[in-house]
Amino acid sequence: MTTRPVHRNPRQRGASLIFALITLVALMLAAIALVRSVDSGAKILGNIGFQQDTIASADIATTAATAWLTSSGADLTASSGATKDSATEDRTGYYANAKDPLDATGQQLTAASVIASRQLIDWDLDNCAYASGGGTCALIPRDVVMTGSTSTARYVILRLCQGDGAISSDSCSRPLVGSSSDGLKRRGCCSRLGTTTGQYFRIVVRTVGARDTTSFTETIVQY
Repeated sequence: MTTRPVHRNPRQRGASLIFALITLVALMLAAIALVRSVDSGAKILGNIGFQQDTIASADIATTAATAWLTSSGADLTASSGATKDSATEDRTGYYANAKDPLDATGQQLTAASVIASRQLIDWDLDNCAYASGGGTCALIPRDVVMTGSTSTARYVILRLCQGDGAISSDSCSRPLVGSSSDGLKRRGCCSRLGTTTGQYFRIVVRTVGARDTTSFTETIVQY
């Protein structure tokens, strides 16, 4: 019996190894992508948590601002914002006029026609270094003591009038609806909003939390 030699194709040697290496590289890339995706998701959830914390702290600051407005010793006809060099307890953050046009973040009013006339809040007491461009940096905020929180908060209160002084129907914002409680009830509103003697105030709060997470909130109240 004659045995014939088996001839192997040399080009087929190592083909399985090449496919195995390609598969291994693909699995490594998939694992890296999965790790990055999980890491990004954790960062997003963390940022949302930090933002919610600053918003909760902003509510505390807004409550402190309304408490100052309703205090018996507050003179609401004159601005009393003091200066940045004043002691913390002397800075009330109150202004008896609207300070229009107000740019609370320094990035809202960027048009060339208003950027020079905009009013800026000196949040960090550094001559509004955060704001790009021009404007008047004259509004000094008040610090809020945040008990049990790592966040810091400051606020400014603006009376929605064109100038200081006694409230005037010509220069101050007033309710659009008259004092008739019947008309208000038909609209499903409360008679509180129909009063013509109250004043409108704008409370602007900036809160800084963990990892420099910053939130701005604005509240309109009437007293």
